[in-house]
Amino acid sequence: MTVSEYIEKKGFNFSRRGEELIGNCPFCDPKDTENKFSINLITGMWQCFHKNRCGLSGTFADFQRKLGDKPFNIDKNFTEKKKVYKVPDQNYPQMTADQKPVYDYLKSRGFTDETIQYFKLGSRENTVIFPYYKNGVLVNRKNRDIIEKHKMSQDKEAEPTLFNRDNIDSDTLLITEGEFDTMALYQYGLKAVSVPNGCDGRTWIDEEWDFLETFKKIIICFDNDKAGQKAAVEVAHKLGLWRCQIALFPFKDANECLCKGVDRKTIYEALEAAKALSPEAVVSPMEFNEKIQYLFEQGTKLFGISTAWDELTDIIKGWRGSELTIWTGKNGSGKSTILNQHLIDLGHKGEKSCIYSGEMSPERYLRWAIIQFLAKANPTKEEIEYVLNWMNGKLYTLNVTSIIEPDKLLTNFEYVARRYGVRHFMVDSLMKIKLNSADEYNEQANFVNMLCDFSKKYNAHTHLVVHPRKTPLDRDEPGKVDVKGSSHITDLADNVIVMYRLDETMKEKLRSKGKMAADTKLFVKKNREYGSEGVVNFYFNENTRQFRTEKGD
Repeated sequence: MTVSEYIEKKGFNFSRRGEELIGNCPFCDPKDTENKFSINLITGMWQCFHKNRCGLSGTFADFQRKLGDKPFNIDKNFTEKKKVYKVPDQNYPQMTADQKPVYDYLKSRGFTDETIQYFKLGSRENTVIFPYYKNGVLVNRKNRDIIEKHKMSQDKEAEPTLFNRDNIDSDTLLITEGEFDTMALYQYGLKAVSVPNGCDGRTWIDEEWDFLETFKKIIICFDNDKAGQKAAVEVAHKLGLWRCQIALFPFKDANECLCKGVDRKTIYEALEAAKALSPEAVVSPMEFNEKIQYLFEQGTKLFGISTAWDELTDIIKGWRGSELTIWTGKNGSGKSTILNQHLIDLGHKGEKSCIYSGEMSPERYLRWAIIQFLAKANPTKEEIEYVLNWMNGKLYTLNVTSIIEPDKLLTNFEYVARRYGVRHFMVDSLMKIKLNSADEYNEQANFVNMLCDFSKKYNAHTHLVVHPRKTPLDRDEPGKVDVKGSSHITDLADNVIVMYRLDETMKEKLRSKGKMAADTKLFVKKNREYGSEGVVNFYFNENTRQFRTEKGD
């Protein structure tokens, strides 16, 4: 939980000012009505400025204790800055109407005297001075020549912070490419920040990371040209696609809109129409409609490994959040299909899922899922479209059929977790994750650790398919120790499930003893939460691709 989330949960009516939340002190007696209380969104440090009445201050933990709550840590990683920045002289020549030609130049850009004073602009000969403040301290100054506009400089060894950051009072942050654009938006009634180095600089992201993390939504308002839009996309990826949008104004930038008389309504409409970004690999099932229609038209030519299932019994006691389940079993044992049917079952329960299958194209495993959903081998076109529409919003699939890098996979998973609230994920299989073969076992352990961390961070349940080691005989039943690869795979997992398909010889032996011969056995070999293990017998229906716990017709 963050500082802002805690404040919201407690019901305090605080307003934002830069890094601070300002409001009435909850500890003053009589109650503060003058907004004399401040708490930092990043560190949680707080203070009451009623020195003669309350005057209390302390850490975020102190604040929680005084409100009767057990303290928790702020959701952020503290890192030490590698570089100490030089604080410039706090004095600089202030901008006035007498300082021509700079004053006339600013007026020609559409800026009022009030705007010039609000941003505390300075001037020296033919140069505009933009002051960069951070928590009330001047930390940087940017100089721009009004005649040779390419001439720009900043104070040496100054901190690369965001222009106008201290005046932000919303949970939505507008980021522009230049100071003039931030000033123009101010005249439209909007508070924004500007990056210090134009569209190419990125140092401000590292220095302002904690500040940026306090915003729920970020709208990037870079120049409406190729370079600006390319930079906007790159910045959005760094700040998090799930909360970033890109706005396009009618002209190149906000200042040009101001100069050309664009009205406030148009600017606000451009922000309302800001586009969210999503990874190219995340697509909806309906995207594969034509390909799936084609596959169904091929009929039996497309028959492959037939697998499916009903559900696990009470052994596993449900799919819990923050857990990782390993699935293993020989080829044809039903690993992929049992998970396909599991995802359909989750959809019926209102749960959302996301699947990456590097071993099968999306249209093929969606085709199988449609057969499972309808319990029908040859559905009509209308039925196919009905199921695909039903899947929309319930099932998200990565349009990647090749080996994928761990970071890219988890970036896609993180996006759908944060953007769409997905809590169930499937990776089929470990063999399709790009790992360094020179250090394969450590790489496998690191990847499984990443999945565990991801599951815990988003309270998700993640399924990972791992192939078994080869045994002397195909009919040998694989166990937990027979999972191919590092032993850390099963050690880190919360659950380990083994699928085992019986051949005709084994079935005949069971029949000769008067026992029912199942098609497949599912073994729960590890159940960290409850410790229970066991076996489930499944029977397979060739037409519907479904496994059932009771033998059907």
